[in-house]
Amino acid sequence: MNFFSIFGVVLLLILGLGINSVHAQIDPFSDIEFFQSGELKTEKNSFEISNEISIREFFNGNIIRISGQTVEGFPYITYSQIINEQLETFGKIFVQGEFLKLIFEDIPTTVEQTKEKQDDLSIITQYTQRVHSKQNILIDVKIFEYKQNKYNDFYQNYAQVSEVNVQVVITDEENNEIFSSNGITDDIGLFETKYLIPDNSKRETYTISINAENDESSSSKIFQVFALGNIPTDSKTIIP
Repeated sequence: MNFFSIFGVVLLLILGLGINSVHAQIDPFSDIEFFQSGELKTEKNSFEISNEISIREFFNGNIIRISGQTVEGFPYITYSQIINEQLETFGKIFVQGEFLKLIFEDIPTTVEQTKEKQDDLSIITQYTQRVHSKQNILIDVKIFEYKQNKYNDFYQNYAQVSEVNVQVVITDEENNEIFSSNGITDDIGLFETKYLIPDNSKRETYTISINAENDESSSSKIFQVFALGNIPTDSKTIIP
């Protein structure tokens, strides 16, 4: 995902709406941090924003509401407000049946925290987004050094991290674990696994959680896959 493209979409929306957003030397659309980074973060995970963005402005531009869906398939909503010439942002994201608080400021590092493993592995994934019964969900995971793959490019050929322990867990809509796979990234930072959807499966949304860990670091990622049930009778396509 090219974050400059996302920001370009937002600017076109702004120009199209004719919004004048400069208040007390603050330009909210430039100062809203997750627009620049392309990421939304909770206490345990980070999510990549997509170009599915809706923007509304209230109180002469002093409050801006942004809603959308992340690349991983989770809806979110944020509010940014100008108070005493300062911009504050807060919001929530809906993950696995509950609303989680979004974090927009760095958590201070303490002496105790430095003893724990750092959350500084970049987990980039390729996966089957929609699949019928008797077909495989293919899940490819690549691990990169922290902030060394700013465009989330799966095929980037540098900064990969080998010898990382990876766990992939799939849960159904009732949060029951239906599949788990463990492995270690190879010399190009890659781990691959797959899950065969059983015959006569119902239509539902699966949640896939990935945990990556080595001696120094421990990071996680979460996204969704849509199971479409049995293959239609007129379909001859089967994913190997």
